[in-house]
Amino acid sequence: QGRSLSRLPLTPAILGGAALARAAAVLLLSPAEDGSDAKLGVRLFPELTSRAAEVQTIELQRPDGPVVLRRAGDGWILPDRAGYAADTARIRQLFFEVSELRSLEAKTRSKDVYPSLELEDRDAPGAKSTRVAFKTAQGQEITALLAGKNRFGRGGGGEDAVYVRRAGDPQAWLAKGRLMVNRDPLQWLDRGLTDIARERVREAAIRHADGSRTVVSRTDPAARDFEVADIPDGRKPRSGWEVGSVAAAFEKLELEDVRKAEGIAIPADGLVATVTTFDGLDVSARFVEIDGAQWVAFSARAAPPEKLPEGASSLKPASEVRAEADRINARVSPWLYRLPVFNFENMRRRGEDLLEPKDP
Repeated sequence: QGRSLSRLPLTPAILGGAALARAAAVLLLSPAEDGSDAKLGVRLFPELTSRAAEVQTIELQRPDGPVVLRRAGDGWILPDRAGYAADTARIRQLFFEVSELRSLEAKTRSKDVYPSLELEDRDAPGAKSTRVAFKTAQGQEITALLAGKNRFGRGGGGEDAVYVRRAGDPQAWLAKGRLMVNRDPLQWLDRGLTDIARERVREAAIRHADGSRTVVSRTDPAARDFEVADIPDGRKPRSGWEVGSVAAAFEKLELEDVRKAEGIAIPADGLVATVTTFDGLDVSARFVEIDGAQWVAFSARAAPPEKLPEGASSLKPASEVRAEADRINARVSPWLYRLPVFNFENMRRRGEDLLEPKDP
């Protein structure tokens, strides 16, 4: 209870590093026929801890379709998303939650009651359960369970609990712990793309398909606000936040969807959004429309200045900037991304969008 995820003993195995130590004793749970004599407070799936290093595939079967996660080197991928990287932290959380489930109360063994707990077999009509299977490279199931309803704050002493059942075992349990299995395959992706802090940005430029440009910039990294280029007479910039949103378009940027870039031609005269930092990092987003949706290809380039400007602690030395550009390119170069609407809108702002009439 209350253990930090960073101290989870099966971390090395989950992350694909050294083999997991197998010295810990394993508590095996064998419920009695009616479940009433089974030990309480013991781990329901102890084998997942002792055999975590063997897990190569995780299969999630839900009412709205399956999600498959596969180990690849030191990480995990989603084969159904062209092998894109999965969110290792989320997978680590799943290992932790399942391995820490402890028997709290033996429940029903009757199939007629399973629907009320959402613990039906997946092939049952209208089943709402989630089947979670941890498999070896040969397809052997190390641990397989059916996860049902969560009971938040009701697991005795105000703790969380969840209804679970080992696959193939009729005994249902109320287990101490929480098990949140996300139903959206996209939520299992490693969604982070770029994180170019607004404080580092010297200039943000948008080239539109019609050839017009939107440019916001500043000459001093200590300056709070950005200036809009080419303001016509009678107009003035909107709020600093509104103008600065263009410069912050690549900050904490996450994907909405991903696909392979292979075979997709990016128009040379299409929409391009670029940010350039004071320390010499240049990141561009080039857009292409596919089936009515906007997709983007990213690229990065490093051109560090000989000397960094003073007054900005967020700026990086040349070696770090070059390494950052290399990391971005290695991650994004084979892919096209669909972005959240908010980010896309900031990457296509026109100069007029950032202006308003001057006061009379």
